[in-house]
Amino acid sequence: MGILDWSGLWFGLTLPAIVLMYLFKRKYIDTVVPSHLLWDRVLRNIEANRPWQKLQNRLLLWLQLLVAALLVFALMEPFVWTSGSGSGHTVIIVDTSASMSAAWNDGEAKTKERATSRLDKVKEQLKANIDAAGSQTEFTLVRLGSEPDVLLSREGNRSLLKQAVDELVPDYGKAAYRETLSLAEALTRDDPAAGVLVYTDDRWTERTDDIAFGGVPIQIVSVGEGTEANASIEQFGVKPISNQIKAAGIATVRNYRETSISANLDLYGDGKLLASKKITVEGGKSAQVSFEELARDEVYRLQLSPEDDYAPDNEAFAFLERGSQPDVLLLSPGNMFLEKALQLSGARVTRMNTASGGGKESEQSALPEDKPDMIVIDGAAPDYLNSEPWTEMLQDTPLWTWGGKGKKLPLTNGEVKTVSHPVTRYLSFTTPMAGELLDREMPAWGSPLLEFGGQIAAYAGTEAGQRRLSFLFALEDSDLPLRPEFPILVGNAVKWLQSGKASGLGRVTAGTEVDIPVPTEAEEAFWIPVDGYALQSGAGKIAAERNAGSVLSRQTSPGIPGLWRFEMKEADGENLSSYNLEVAADPAESGILGGGKTLSIGSSDQNSSSPAASAGSDTRKDAGKAKPLGASPLQSQRSLVSLVVLLALLVILAEWGVYQRGRSI
Repeated sequence: MGILDWSGLWFGLTLPAIVLMYLFKRKYIDTVVPSHLLWDRVLRNIEANRPWQKLQNRLLLWLQLLVAALLVFALMEPFVWTSGSGSGHTVIIVDTSASMSAAWNDGEAKTKERATSRLDKVKEQLKANIDAAGSQTEFTLVRLGSEPDVLLSREGNRSLLKQAVDELVPDYGKAAYRETLSLAEALTRDDPAAGVLVYTDDRWTERTDDIAFGGVPIQIVSVGEGTEANASIEQFGVKPISNQIKAAGIATVRNYRETSISANLDLYGDGKLLASKKITVEGGKSAQVSFEELARDEVYRLQLSPEDDYAPDNEAFAFLERGSQPDVLLLSPGNMFLEKALQLSGARVTRMNTASGGGKESEQSALPEDKPDMIVIDGAAPDYLNSEPWTEMLQDTPLWTWGGKGKKLPLTNGEVKTVSHPVTRYLSFTTPMAGELLDREMPAWGSPLLEFGGQIAAYAGTEAGQRRLSFLFALEDSDLPLRPEFPILVGNAVKWLQSGKASGLGRVTAGTEVDIPVPTEAEEAFWIPVDGYALQSGAGKIAAERNAGSVLSRQTSPGIPGLWRFEMKEADGENLSSYNLEVAADPAESGILGGGKTLSIGSSDQNSSSPAASAGSDTRKDAGKAKPLGASPLQSQRSLVSLVVLLALLVILAEWGVYQRGRSI
C-alpha cells in the first residue's frame, strides 16, 4: 500500500479540535421540578456550567473522531499495488548508452569480481516487474542506443520478453535519446490503453522535456543514484622529435569526482612499458601530463589506474604520423641501379657505404638519426650489424637482403620457376638472372619465390612480426638490373615489406563511419581487436562491410572501445596493408556522476487520469520525472479513496442514529 499525497495530514488538526469542543461542552442533569421554578432552573444551569470538564466516554465523540480520521486518510489518496489484473499496452525503453556500463553502487563496498553494472541492475529489476505485471498486458521493448531499436512489438509472452532483456548489451556510440523518445511517442499515439516506462541512469546529454506524449502516462525509473566515481583520459597524442629516434607525448586527464584523486599513468609503446607518472587532479578539473624522450613505436597506449566505476575511458591510444613515402636505409658499397629503382618506387633512400675504406669505422657503424621503415642490405653484411644497437633495430624493422657471405653453388640447369606472390606480381622470368646461388638453407618462416634449376633463389616470410625478403644471389653478379622487370620487382618488394606495418587511422567514436584506403585486390577484410577494453571484454573478429562482392572503402567502426586493426587479404590469403584504429566511447557519457541534463519528458495533465494506469504507468502529478529504482512499476495502482469515503459515510449514518436518540450520550 502507498500514499500519493501526504499533505492531507494537515486536515488531521480537526481531531484535536473535536476533542476540544467536548471539553467545553455544557453539562446538564435531568431533574423533575415544579413548573413555577423553570426560570430559577435556567439561572442555576448557567451558574453551574463549568468549562474544562473531565472528558466523558461518549459514543458520539468516538464516531465524530472516526469520521474526521477517515476524511484525513482519504485526502492523502491511499492506494495499493495489485498484479495479475492489469491490461493494456506498455512501451518499455531501456537505456543502453555507454554510461549504463558503469558499476552500480548502493553505498556498500563491492569487489571488482562482484561489481554489477547499471544495465545489469536494470535487467534484474525489469524481469521481476514483467513477472508481476497483469496477464493481459502487452509490451513493446525498445532499446535506446546509437539508434532506436524495437526488439519486440506488442509481445505478451513473458519468456520471450525476459530473453530479449537478457541479451541487452551496452552501446558505446552517441546515444539517440530524442529519436528513441520520438519513436515511443509514435508507438503510443492515439492509443488510450498505452503507457511508457523508461529505465535509465537519468544521465542524458540531450534535452527531452519538449517531447510531449499527450495523454499517455509516463514513468521513468532511475538507476543512477549510487556513489559512482570516474576519471578519464580526455586527450592523448604523440609526435616525433625532429632529428632524433625519439618521440614526445601529451595527455589530458579529467576528474569527474567532487574530491581530488591520486592516480598513475602508465605509457606503453608496442606493448612495452616506456614511462610511468603519478598525478593528482582536483575535483571537477583537468590536468595535463607530458612525456619526453619516448622510443618511436608503432602504437602507444596510455593506461589510467587504479580502475574506477567506468572503465572504457581509462585508456587511450596514439599513433605516430607516417608519411606516404617510406624511409629506406640502404647498406651498400654502391649500386646505382638499386638506389634509383628504390627511389622510383616512392621511397626516400638513405645510403650507408659498406665498402672497406669508405670512412672511419665509428662513422660507418653509427645508427641513423631517424629509424627507417625498412632496411636493404646489398651484398655482404658489415660486421657492425652484429652489435647490440643494430641487432635490436634489425629485429624491429622489415629487412631485404641481396647475396651475402658464404659458399656458392653453380646452377645445374636453366629452368626458372616463379611462385605466385605479391613480390613477383606482373613478372615472368624465362632465364636465370645469375649463374650461382648462395648455399643457404631456407629458414622455417620463409616460403620460396624463385627457383633456378630446382634450387631456391629467393624466399620471403614474416619473422617475429616483421617482413623478411632474401635473394640468394648478389645483384652485381646478376643481369637483373638490366632487365625491364627490375623496377617492377623493386616496387613490389617495397610495397610488400611496408604492408606488414599498420598505419594509424586516429580516433573515432564507436559505431561511426571511417574512410579506409582499400586496394582493388582486397578480397576479404576483418576488424580484429588488438588491445584495450575490446580485447579484455572478449570481443571477436568482425567481417568488413561489402557491396557487390567488394570490400567497401567506407566502413562502420566497431561498437566496443579499444584498439582495432583493419586487416585485408588477397584471394590467395596473402596479407595486404592493415590499419590501426582507436575506437572510443562517446566522451559525453564519461560524466556518470551527473553533468548531463536531468531526464524530464513533456506530458500533459491527462497523465494522471489516463486509462493506461493499469498498464503500469505513474499516476502521480509529477509523472514524467525520474524516480529511483523501487517497487514494481508494472503493477497497477488501485486507489482506496472511494472505499475510505464510503466507510466515512457509513459512520456518519451511525452518528445520525445516535443523535436521533435525543439524549446526550
